[in-house]
Amino acid sequence: MKPFSRMLTPGWLISLMFIGLFVYLCLTTLAPWQLNKHEDLKARNAQLVESSAAGPVPLDEVIRRDGSLGTSEWHLVTASGRYLPVEDVLLRMQSVDGKLVYQVLSAFRTDSGDTLLVNRGWVRVGDNNTVPDFPSAPTGQVTFTARLRIPMDAPADPIVLNEWNMVRNIDPPAIGGLLGVDLSPYYLQLAGGQPGSLEPMPLPSTESGPYLSYGLQWMAFGVLAPIGLGYFVWSELRQRRRLDDEDNEAAEAWPREGGNRAAGPDHETTVSEAPSGPPAATVDGPPDEVADSDRLVAAAMRDRYGDRFASEYRRISRGGNRA
Repeated sequence: MKPFSRMLTPGWLISLMFIGLFVYLCLTTLAPWQLNKHEDLKARNAQLVESSAAGPVPLDEVIRRDGSLGTSEWHLVTASGRYLPVEDVLLRMQSVDGKLVYQVLSAFRTDSGDTLLVNRGWVRVGDNNTVPDFPSAPTGQVTFTARLRIPMDAPADPIVLNEWNMVRNIDPPAIGGLLGVDLSPYYLQLAGGQPGSLEPMPLPSTESGPYLSYGLQWMAFGVLAPIGLGYFVWSELRQRRRLDDEDNEAAEAWPREGGNRAAGPDHETTVSEAPSGPPAATVDGPPDEVADSDRLVAAAMRDRYGDRFASEYRRISRGGNRA
C-alpha cells in the first residue's frame, strides 16, 4: 500500500478524473449519438426501399392516416390543385454532384384546401451567386406525383439576395411568413417530368454509412481507456517497488552501527569515533585513507539519520554514476 499511497498525487488524481469523464461521455453520449444516427439511417433506407416498391397513393389518404406522418416520408403521393401566384423562394447553399445549386420552392394549394410547399427541383448558381432564368410554375389545374417530405428541425435563416427571398433550410412557418400564407408542416419533392418540375433532386443512397462503426469505436474507447489507465498504474507501482527493493538492498549492505573494521584488521573503529558532520566532498591522502574516511562518515550519518540516509545516499550515488 505504501507505493500506492505515494501515487496519490495531483497529477494522478487529475488523470483519473479525466479518464472517468472520458469514459462517461463515450458510453452515455458519443456512442449512443452515432448509434442513433445509424438507426435513423436504417429507418430512412427502409422507407426509401418501401416507397420504390409501392405505387403512388393520394396525398389526402396519407396525411389523414393515424400515427406519425414521419413514417410515410419518401412515399410517392399524387396531388391535384393549383400553384399559387406568389413568388418562389430559393433554398441556398445546396449542391448536386459537386455543383452549387438553388432549389426552387413554390406554394401549392390542393383541391382539399391544404397549402404546402413544393420543391420543384434545382437550377445552377450563376456567377456572383446570381439566379439564372428558369420556368415559372404553371397556372391552372394540375396533377402531379411527388415524394412526401418532412422538414428538418432547423431555422430557415431567410435573407434577400439578388432580389430573391432565400432560406438556408426548409422551415414552412418561416417561409409562409415570407409568402404571406399558412403552410402545412410537410412539403412535396417533385419527381422528373411532372408539371412545374425543373431538374429533379436525386434520391439519397441507401448505404448504411459509417455511423455504426463510429459508435462501436466510441464504445471501444470507453472500455479501453480504464484498461490503459490500469496498465499504467500497475507499471508505475512495479517500478516503485523495484526502486524500493534496491534501496532496501543498499541499506542492508551499508555498514551497520556497532562497529566498522574499515581501518584494517588491526584497528577497529566504532560509530562514536566518526565525525558528525556531512560527508566531505574531497579528502586528501592515500586511496586507503580516503576509503576509510568515507566509511567512517557513512557510519556516522547512519547513526544519526538511520536508513533514510542510506536510501538517499544510494540515489545520489546512482545519479553520480550516471553523470
